[in-house]
Amino acid sequence: MGCVIFLNEVVAEIEQEKQYRILWISPDLIYGYWISMDDNKMPEKFEYNLLEEGLSSGRFEKKEETSSETSDIGISESSKKRRDELWEALQSALTYEPDIYDRKRRKELLQEPAKKLGTPYNNLYRYLVRYWKNGKTPNAFLIDRRKSGKRAGINGCQKKQGRPARHEGGFGKVLNSDDIKNFSKAVKKYYLTQKKATLVSTYEKMLADNYAIMNGAGQLALLPPDQIPSIRQFRYWFQKSFDIKTVKQKRDGDAKFELTGRAITRRSDYQLMGPGAKYQIDATVGDIYLVSQFDRGDIIGRPVMYFVVDSYSRMVTGMYVGLEGPSWAGAMMAIENAASDKVAYCASYGVEITEDEWPCRHIPTAILGDRGEMESRLADNLVQMLGVRIENAPPYRADLKGIIEQHFRTINTNALPFLPGKVLPDMSERGGHDYRLDAKLDIRQFTEIIIRCVLYYNNSHSMDYFEKNEQMMQMGVDAVPLELWNFGIRYCSGCLKTVPKDTLRLALLPMDRASVTERGIRFKGMYYSCEEALKGLWFEKARAKGTYRVKIYYDPRDMGAILVENPTGTEVIRCELVEWETKYAGKQLDEVWYEQEKEKLRNKELKAKELEAKINLGKQIESIVDSAEQKSSADNAASKAERLRNIRANRKNEKEEIRKKEAFTGQETEQDEKVVQSSKEPEISPVMRLIQQQVEEEIKDDALYNQSRLPGTADSGVSGKSPD
Repeated sequence: MGCVIFLNEVVAEIEQEKQYRILWISPDLIYGYWISMDDNKMPEKFEYNLLEEGLSSGRFEKKEETSSETSDIGISESSKKRRDELWEALQSALTYEPDIYDRKRRKELLQEPAKKLGTPYNNLYRYLVRYWKNGKTPNAFLIDRRKSGKRAGINGCQKKQGRPARHEGGFGKVLNSDDIKNFSKAVKKYYLTQKKATLVSTYEKMLADNYAIMNGAGQLALLPPDQIPSIRQFRYWFQKSFDIKTVKQKRDGDAKFELTGRAITRRSDYQLMGPGAKYQIDATVGDIYLVSQFDRGDIIGRPVMYFVVDSYSRMVTGMYVGLEGPSWAGAMMAIENAASDKVAYCASYGVEITEDEWPCRHIPTAILGDRGEMESRLADNLVQMLGVRIENAPPYRADLKGIIEQHFRTINTNALPFLPGKVLPDMSERGGHDYRLDAKLDIRQFTEIIIRCVLYYNNSHSMDYFEKNEQMMQMGVDAVPLELWNFGIRYCSGCLKTVPKDTLRLALLPMDRASVTERGIRFKGMYYSCEEALKGLWFEKARAKGTYRVKIYYDPRDMGAILVENPTGTEVIRCELVEWETKYAGKQLDEVWYEQEKEKLRNKELKAKELEAKINLGKQIESIVDSAEQKSSADNAASKAERLRNIRANRKNEKEEIRKKEAFTGQETEQDEKVVQSSKEPEISPVMRLIQQQVEEEIKDDALYNQSRLPGTADSGVSGKSPD
C-alpha cells in the first residue's frame, strides 16, 4: 500500500530542494494541484500516482510544519478589517475547486470579487497565493506588519543605542557579533550552572576573559572604556535572550525545578473515579524522642510513622507507628492496617470508636509510592495475588504525592509541637537545651496520640483548598475527608475491594524459595520442619532424589517460623525451626544474618590458624624425613635384594625391641641408656651380619621352646646348656 496523501500537507522534492503544499486531489486519485512554497507562482497540476511513488521511493518526503503564520495575535485592527473584506469578497470564488486552479477559469471567477474590491482581477493573485501557501484559512489574508521595515540587527548601528551616559568615561560601546558571542559564552560558562554565580560576577569574568590584556607586570589590564560593553548592555541582552524557565532549570537542576519551579496545572486527584481508585503511601520520621515501654529510663530514639491516604477523599485509611525504619516491613504493616477493622485496632490502644467514624477496611485499585518500598520485588505479591496496581513517583518529586505530604505537615503542626521530647532546632547552639532528655512518651502512648489526631483529621478537618465538583456543591457536601469518603462510596464508581485477612497477610509477606534437604527445609542458612513434611517423607525424598525447591513466605521480624506451600497441594503449612536451630527463634532476619556473618568471620580466622599449623606440621615432617634420609644413606650398605629379603625378620626384631621398651614391668635407667647409646658394634661385612642375625634368631627360638639346635647339643637332651 502506497503512502496516503492528505490535503494541506507540505511535501519536499529532495533533489530539487523545493517544497509544495497540496491544495486539491481529485476524487478518483488521478491528479491534483499543489503550489510552490519557494516562490509566488500559481498552483500547478501533478499526477497522484507519481507523487505516491516518489514518497515511497524517497524522492519526495513529507515535511512537518513547526509554526503557523496565520495567527492574529499582535495584529492590528486595521489588518483584521482588511482580512474580513478580502475573505468576504473571495470566499465564493475559492470554493470552486478545481476551477480556481485553472488559469482560464480563474480569470472568470475573479471578475466578481474584483468588482466588489474595486481593483483589477490580476491584483488579487497575490492574495490567492498567500491564501493557498498559508493553509487556505481566512487569517492568511492578514498583513503582518511586524515583518515590515528594516530588519533588526547589531550591524546597522554606528552609534551606541540607549540613553546617553550621565558621566563621561563609563563603559559602553556599539555591540557587534563578537560581543554577542562573548556574552553567550560567559553566561553559559559561569551563570547557567548550579554554582549559582551572580550576573555581576559573570560580567566580571567575561571582562577578564575577553576584554583584558596582560601587561608587563604580569597582571590583567582592561581595554579602554569605549571598547568594553557596560553591565547595563550585558543585563539587557541577557533578559532579552533567556527565559526564566531555562535559567531556573540550568541553575537549580531539572529535579529541583520540577519540584519547586514548574507550573502547577494539574491535581493529584485528577480523573479519579472515587474512593479507593488510588491510595498514597509514605513514611516520615517523627520529630519526637520516645522512651522504652519496658524501662522508661531508656531513650529509644524517634519513631517512624507510615500513613496511607485515599487520593479522592483525603481520608487516612491506614497507619503504622513503630521503630521499623522506612522499609517494606513498615509499609506492610500500614497496608495491612488500611484493610483491617479500625474499631478493634483503636480498642487495642484504648480508643473507643464506632464503625462510622473510621469506615476504612479495604484495599485500593492502585497504590502510589515514591520509588522506595513499593518499587522492590516484595511488592509484586500485591499485584499478583490482590490485583493492586503499583505506581511510583519519579525521584525527587514529592510534589506528585502532595496529598500525603500535606498530611505529614498537618500531623507535625497539630500533634507534635507541645509533646515532651519534641525535636527543637536550637539544640546544637551553645548552651542549647538537649530536648532528648525531655522524652516521656513510650511508643504505645505516642501511637494513641496519633490515632486521635487521625480521627480528628478524618472527621473534622476542613480543607479550604479542596476543589468540589458540581454534584458535591449541589448536595452541600463539606470538604471534610469523612464526608467526601461517604459521598464517593454512595455516588461514585466502586473501586474498593475486600479480602480475607489471611490472604492479605500472605500477599504482604515477603516471598522466596527454600530448599528441601535431608536435614530439613533450608532457608537463609536455617533449617525448618513440620509434621506434614515428616509424614509426607519430604526429607527422605530429598536424600534419595536430591534437593528440590518450594515457595515460602516469611516475616523478617521473626524467623522462628515460615509458611511453606505444600508441593502436593494448595494449602500453606507453618514450619518451625528444628531443635538444633532454636537459637534463632524470635530473632529478626537482620539479627540472624549478623550472627551468621560473625560465625563465618570466626571460621575464616580459624581457617587461617589451621593453615598456619598445617604449614608448620609439614615443615616438621620434612625435618624428620631429612634426618631419616641422612641416617639411612650412612647405614645402608646392603643391596636391594638383601634389604627386601629380610623384611619379615627385621620386623620381628623391631617388634621385640619395642616390646621391651614399652613393657610396663621393664626397668630402664639412664645409665643403661647411656651404655646403649655409647656402645657401638665393630664394622663387619654384610654377609657376616646376615649370618649373625640368623644365628641370633635361632637362639631366641630355641630359648622360647626349650630346644637347642646348636652343633653338638642336638642329641644331648640338656636344654639351655652347651658342652665346654
